[in-house]
Amino acid sequence: MSARPNILMMTCHDLGQHLGCYGVETVHSGSIDRLAREGCRFENYFATAAVCSPSRGCILTGRYPQTNGLMGLTHTPWLWSLKPGERHLAGLLSEAGYHTTLVGFQHVTRDDPHTLGYQDVVEALRPAPQKASSAVEILQHQKPTDPPFFLKVGFHEVHRRFDTGGVQPDSEKGVYVPPYLADTEVIRNDLAGLQGAIKFMDAGVGEILSGLEQSGLAENTVVIFTSDHGIPYSGAKWSLFDPGLETPLIVRWPAGGLVGGTVHHQLMSNVDFLPTLLDLVGAPIPENVQGVGAAKILRGESDAPIRDAVFAEHVSQPLRDNTCRCIRTDRHKLIRYFEPGRTIVKPIDVDPQAVAEHVERPRRDGTRPVVQLFDLKEDAIEYENLAQNRSSADLVEELSNRLWQWMEEVGDPILGGPMRTPYYEQAMGDYARYQRSQE
Repeated sequence: MSARPNILMMTCHDLGQHLGCYGVETVHSGSIDRLAREGCRFENYFATAAVCSPSRGCILTGRYPQTNGLMGLTHTPWLWSLKPGERHLAGLLSEAGYHTTLVGFQHVTRDDPHTLGYQDVVEALRPAPQKASSAVEILQHQKPTDPPFFLKVGFHEVHRRFDTGGVQPDSEKGVYVPPYLADTEVIRNDLAGLQGAIKFMDAGVGEILSGLEQSGLAENTVVIFTSDHGIPYSGAKWSLFDPGLETPLIVRWPAGGLVGGTVHHQLMSNVDFLPTLLDLVGAPIPENVQGVGAAKILRGESDAPIRDAVFAEHVSQPLRDNTCRCIRTDRHKLIRYFEPGRTIVKPIDVDPQAVAEHVERPRRDGTRPVVQLFDLKEDAIEYENLAQNRSSADLVEELSNRLWQWMEEVGDPILGGPMRTPYYEQAMGDYARYQRSQE
């Protein structure tokens, strides 16, 4: 047995908590649900951003998007990137003696993934079965005497389009329609496509878990399953409402006592993942990490709260939500907007695929206020804005002050003026060269 445990980390796109183990009974997610029954699951685990790259960058650096620089999507045409010198989990584990391998999707850099600290990179955008086969082949070649491994498997599923790779819709057990979406035939058919993609991805997870068992290394391997943000629907992905930020975190490690289907209800942010994992496996934690470690919770050494609030950011995208920041406690959510917009009408009645392709957008009404406040206990779909109520004034001030303080702590660039996107920075660089040419 290695001095440190092996690590198998599986991630996917756009899943939210749309799984059987999180209460969605119409989804075929048996492999992931079994992992939750055999390990530990965090019930209240939230992303720091409702789009892929900034959330993943946060997971894998333990630092907020405003600090690590990856505030938006890294691919074209957005072109955001991690700041020079930012340290990725793969690099940190490599320094701690792990052999680090990436199979599949990573989406935190446009550069060669080896620059993140991966020693081996197997493939990129291939369907789940091919990724699973590659991961199993790697596991089959592992020996108990080898250095501990960090194997990161990145599924592209369940990103749209849902039929990629020949995936078929799944409505065998019915179709669950979240309450913020209208229950229409168009939306039901689209959700059946999402359920089919989840079933397809889950089969890949099952194949990898079986390969791990057959390798004889499962006992001392920390297995992690998580995703980047909520499901790809208006009112979820691209927004700071709970359905855009809620994500799964499932961890199993038999030799470390992480077994038995334990459910942790503490409020947790995905910025907390990196220090939690490094602490769990006994690897050094960088001093500049901004997350809060929760290894004591997993070990059963503490049942205390990890934090009393989580925070998130969003950078404006065309036809989607505008630049905003939020604070979420156990009871309340406060969102502050920094650009004009209108309020989405809920329940949302739209063709979700058309929205994803920027063909249409959900119906919006009136001028959205600068501040929204929701009572999550009484209003789970975040419909009734309480910020304008006189009785809420003290709470709005309290949560706003905490949000401002967090934005100062992470060096949020919007505090210094409107967002400077990579496009703007490139344009102004060209302007600076023009100025120099005129001197």
